[in-house]
Amino acid sequence: MLILPIVNRNRILNVEVKLKSADKIRTGVKFSDAPESEVIVNGKRLSDSSYKDDRSDGAALEFIRTNSVRFKRNYLITTRQENSSSLYDVYEVSQPPRRVNDGLDNLYTSVITDMRKEIPGIKRGRYLSLEKLGVGEHLTDDKIQRLQDIVRSVRDTSEWPLIFEREGIADLVDTLEFINHFDCTVVEDTTIPEETLQGMVETLKKLNTRETRNLASYYNMALSNRDIYSKLSNINKIIYDKPLTLIQSKRQKQKQLVKSVGEVNGKAA
Repeated sequence: MLILPIVNRNRILNVEVKLKSADKIRTGVKFSDAPESEVIVNGKRLSDSSYKDDRSDGAALEFIRTNSVRFKRNYLITTRQENSSSLYDVYEVSQPPRRVNDGLDNLYTSVITDMRKEIPGIKRGRYLSLEKLGVGEHLTDDKIQRLQDIVRSVRDTSEWPLIFEREGIADLVDTLEFINHFDCTVVEDTTIPEETLQGMVETLKKLNTRETRNLASYYNMALSNRDIYSKLSNINKIIYDKPLTLIQSKRQKQKQLVKSVGEVNGKAA
């Protein structure tokens, strides 16, 4: 389970990050031609490929893209085996978005890796730092300002893609498309008042224990995740005139679903 800690309105939210297109299609199974922690694309296995000994973070994603050139079908991921048996679960995942940069690929790879490391029946969280992944490196203030200037001065939106490309800021738009492949849900009953955590870090920092350093690292991660998400939301506001709503609580998602169903029924009527 990938957890993105993020500061929001004087609170620290813990957000579970998954892929919208990843569906667990089988549980408690074992296939003779598919070991645990496997990636299968168009019948080809990562463990049989030239990428099997590649320890780089992006090897699995590169394998997926390379073997999807001709046929862009859904691919499969197997989890690790259960602790008490040789059985595992299987995910079916839609094709990954096209490459934008290393940082976004690192984010996608982190989710793939999390599924491959999942042990059925066991919840084990891993923190996600957008900064360490390099997600925010290309979101510079200069590029965002240029984006804003263009949007304000050019009213014909059909002209934007060509201008964005010419000005070297098309990757900002591509970034929004990329991150919308992720499902980000606030984990219930894990929200912490920012003031409370600040007080704990300040009080315990004199001890300089590992636990204190971990707590300070967690808080700093939540702050940096907030800063990067704020830039993404600002870009979304500039282009689409609305804030980014990628991160939502379960209640917000339920309300959105009810609204969508109501709109569909209204049109049908």
